Amino acid sequence: MPDKDPSLMARCPECDSRIYFERRPDAGEIIICPECEASLEIIHTNPIRLDWAYDEGERPAAGGGPAPEELFGLSVDSRRDEGEEEYGDDEDYGGN
Repeated sequence: MPDKDPSLMARCPECDSRIYFERRPDAGEIIICPECEASLEIIHTNPIRLDWAYDEGERPAAGGGPAPEELFGLSVDSRRDEGEEEYGDDEDYGGN
C-alpha cells in the first residue's frame, strides 16, 4: 500500500484528526470530518487548511471572533437608553 501524500492532508480544527484527500480540493469546498462529523470548509489549498463551515453571512469578522454585540445579543443602539447621560448627574466626584 503506497504512503499517503502529506501535501494532501489537513487537520480537523475540531478534533485534530488527519484528513487525507485523493486530489487537491477547491477553495470554498465543504467537507465533513470523518471522525467528529464537523462541517468544514477548505480555506486554503496549498497547503490545505480547514476552518469550520459557516452559513452565508455568518463568518466572523476579521478580528478573530464574533463582535460583542453578537455574543451578548445586543444591538449598538441598546447599549445606552435614550436620554441617559454619559456621566451620572447625581454623583459627587469633588472629594469633599
